[in-house]
This record gives sequence, structure tokens and C-alpha cells, in this order.
Amino acid sequence: GNRIGICTLDDRSGRLEVMLFTEALEKYQHLLEKDRILIASGQVSFDDFSGGLKMMAREVMDISEAREKYARGLAISLTDRQIDDQLLNRLRQSLEPHRSGTIPVHLYYQREDARAKLRFGATWRVTPTDRLLIDLRTLVGNEQVDLEFD
Repeated sequence: GNRIGICTLDDRSGRLEVMLFTEALEKYQHLLEKDRILIASGQVSFDDFSGGLKMMAREVMDISEAREKYARGLAISLTDRQIDDQLLNRLRQSLEPHRSGTIPVHLYYQREDARAKLRFGATWRVTPTDRLLIDLRTLVGNEQVDLEFD
């Protein structure tokens, strides 16, 4: 028969009941775990029963899928005082296992008198996993690694 999955999205500013009908439930069931960060898109409407909002989900993804779909670049900001051969080698080692992704890498090079944006070639496109972001932030600093979105 037809099954419906109902879950609650809560971002601490509000709650939203999300309904997944049979097809969507089968497709995204593997993602539905307590406290997992999810992004859902679908049609939102007023729920007469609860007095709040409800959503009929068309698509559900986890945070890494959302990064891959919506991020336009991985930005790494470095100053002239930070850059040396050792750092560049470690940067390469951090990026290497995550290549063959879809997200371009942008290196922002900052000196006192100038700033430049260097775009890595297409062979250096990465998959922006948690592991990669943690490794890069540990290497160069938390504030110096960001995902770029439109």
C-alpha cells in the first residue's frame, strides 16, 4: 500500500513537518536518521490541523550532497607570510584524495599591497567532504577556508 513518512525539521528558529509520500520515502529513507542534518526541497503550505507549515518533500539530501550541488567554489585564503613550500605540499596532500569532484578550488593570495585569486585547474576540482574541510581548516586556519555559494 501507500506509505507516508513524516519527519520534523527544526533549526531552532522554527519547526516544519515534512511529509514524504511512497516514492520519495523509498528514495530517501536511507537519509532519515535522528539528529542528521538534512536539506529538503518541496512545496510548503499552511497546515490547518496544526496551524503551522507543512512541506511535501520532492528532494532530500544530506549536507555533503547539498555542498556538492550548491557550492560554487572552495576558497582558501593565504597570506604571503603563510606560504612556503612545506605549506603548499601539505595543501596538495590534503586536496589530492578529494580530487575528481565538481567543485573548483580558488586560492586567494593576500599581501599588504595586493590580493589575487588563483583558480586551480579542472583536474583539481574536489568533493567538499567534512574530512577535506576539517583537514584544510586545521592546516591553514578556520577562518581561511570557506565554501562559496551564489
